[in-house]
Amino acid sequence: MADLFFAEHHFIARADRTLWHPASGRLLLSDLHLGKGAIFRHAGIPIPAASENADLDRLQQAVTTSGATALWILGDLFHAPRQITAAQCTQWKMRFAALDIELWVILGNHDRFGADIAEALGFQIAPEPTAFGGCDLAHHPDSDASRPRIAGHIHPQVLLKQATDQLVYPCFAVLNQQTLLLPAFTNFSGGPRFRPRDANCYAITPLGVLPPHKLAPK
Repeated sequence: MADLFFAEHHFIARADRTLWHPASGRLLLSDLHLGKGAIFRHAGIPIPAASENADLDRLQQAVTTSGATALWILGDLFHAPRQITAAQCTQWKMRFAALDIELWVILGNHDRFGADIAEALGFQIAPEPTAFGGCDLAHHPDSDASRPRIAGHIHPQVLLKQATDQLVYPCFAVLNQQTLLLPAFTNFSGGPRFRPRDANCYAITPLGVLPPHKLAPK
């Protein structure tokens, strides 16, 4: 874990890919993409079903260890709502009910036609953007926004290079002190690669979250 200060708020960037706000009890994450693996398997691409279960197990652990009272998902709760089955809904409803906290979602581009399903799972739907103190919560980043924004959608990663060696990790990325990008919560994702000189990156590594000052500038 690492302290992360943004828009006069103190957050904790966690290795489980969530952003914890101790003062409000909110646990923020983005891009869970439920159902994505099943769609790939249907297309003949061998994505293990255990991948999604591992994501949901990690979410349960994050809620338990943080002591959160509210979960906020900043978009792309689902991957393709029109392909979600009743069996999937039943399973997910049980998993979210077990969290026993407030559930909020800001619908993302992948959540189109998914509002009814989100509500059936116990989520309350918040508008984009939603004011949060001196900043906004949203799915989509907006470089022209008048207020600092915490967003998902991008799935940021950080690229660390040394000579011919390189490592890529998911990360939290702060751009120009105006945009805080959350990593994709699901492990089944890719995204653009930032260099430490491009943004203040908080790399999520096997050793935990490494803040910008521990990432050698390249």
